[in-house]
Amino acid sequence: MGDHASGLLKVLFPHLTQVLIDSVARIGKSIRIAARCTAPTARCSGCGTVSSRVHSRYGRRLADTAVSWQETAIDLEVRRFFCDNTACVKKTFAEQVDQLTFRYGRRTLTLQRALQQVALALGGQAGERLAGHLAVPVSGPTLLRLIRGMDLPEVPELTVLGVDEFAFRRGRRFGAILIDMDSRRPVDVLPDHTADTFADWLREHPHIGTVCRDRGGAFAEGAERGQPGIPQVADRWHLLHNLATGLEKTVTRHRSCLKVREIEPAPVQAREPDEESAYERKIRERHRDVQAQFQQGLTIAAISARLGLDRKTVRRYARAATAESLMRERPSRTSALTPHKPYLARRWAEGCDNAQTLRGEIAARGYRGGRKSVRRFLNTLSRHNGPRAVPPPPPAVADVVRWIIGRSENQSDQARQDLKDVCGRCPEIAEACRLARGFATILRRLDGTGSVSGSLRQTSPRSRRSAPSATDFARTSQPSSAGLTLPLSSGAVEGNVTRIKLLKRQHYGRAGFDLLKRRILLAS
Repeated sequence: MGDHASGLLKVLFPHLTQVLIDSVARIGKSIRIAARCTAPTARCSGCGTVSSRVHSRYGRRLADTAVSWQETAIDLEVRRFFCDNTACVKKTFAEQVDQLTFRYGRRTLTLQRALQQVALALGGQAGERLAGHLAVPVSGPTLLRLIRGMDLPEVPELTVLGVDEFAFRRGRRFGAILIDMDSRRPVDVLPDHTADTFADWLREHPHIGTVCRDRGGAFAEGAERGQPGIPQVADRWHLLHNLATGLEKTVTRHRSCLKVREIEPAPVQAREPDEESAYERKIRERHRDVQAQFQQGLTIAAISARLGLDRKTVRRYARAATAESLMRERPSRTSALTPHKPYLARRWAEGCDNAQTLRGEIAARGYRGGRKSVRRFLNTLSRHNGPRAVPPPPPAVADVVRWIIGRSENQSDQARQDLKDVCGRCPEIAEACRLARGFATILRRLDGTGSVSGSLRQTSPRSRRSAPSATDFARTSQPSSAGLTLPLSSGAVEGNVTRIKLLKRQHYGRAGFDLLKRRILLAS
């Protein structure tokens, strides 16, 4: 049984194998382990001299990781030894147990490391709540102190360095994050995003081979000043974004070309419902019914009963030779709106069906009536003329830009046809489409070995006005050319910037630079 217990102790509690356990007791909801050190010698923490002369003994209480969801503490009896090295500044020293204790610590090394990981993952308040559930209670400020007490990792040898800015406070104060593009992990965080700070960092780390950055600005200047001639790679996404911005300006300047030719409106009846026709149709139907039954030999009384008509009416229809002889002239009714009905019909056919707007237009032409009359007339036009042919709305500027830059194989047939129609109506947009699509294709294929720069320099002045972002490429030369030939991207940097936003929110925006830097570097 003793061998099994010893083996179980080594497997489940390896940090307790170097001490002698005297007792294990459960006190309330916690577990207390009484133990003492048994090593015959100890090494001085000041000079490293091994000593066996015991000066005194004292007790330490160390919080340990929970056992079966119960708080656990170790009451450890520790010895102080004399240091026999006369040159050492320490006369006595306390022994430390490997994998169990550390200087001035009130918790075991295992629990210390576990709480550090909780703090790095969740921060102060959230980490405090989780630690309470894990039966290792600790306060939020203590967790933050654990983070601040951790050593920062050394900057490794880098082949490609990624750099981008992030906001401590949006629009006010910015920092910079530096990424190892091979491992996609952050290696350092700078307190600002100025060229001077970045240049100083590069001077301190001359082993950097290539800098992968965004569109330029301070990082381009800092890289050139910190390590003159260092290869710089402009991110392809930012180059494509610049291209989209230039295309948007170009298409906006020629917005009128996006409008589809208006459909010729069909002729509209500007009169009210044809009540005369309905009246004539009713007279003819009655005359036909009465004459048919009268020819069958029915009496006036019988026809009156069948059709539900007065006998005088039946007699008048029976005596009439034709239906036209029964019709009488009906005086036409006019209103204040009558002179304006042709104008309203034309405007309705053009697509305007807002009664308030049309009422204002005809009021300027002398109309003194109300909006309800205009609304009733518009409803009449809708009932008697059917749905009007409304021209399709023009495509949005953003849609045209997406059609130009997007992959044609991923677009619908309708989108390709719409882009073809737009280019057919506007030569400037057509030229911008040609240049932009060529540039986007080279970006995707990483085929920028000089051909793009030469072709863009040969474009006409009108073409440069059509695609400013594409022609500006010729002036960015080396960084942009590297972005067109090297398979490097700032995606890893952008992902870490998004992660920084999460870390900031966990601290409710109150994390100082030292704390935020450690969470960024140590929790990655």
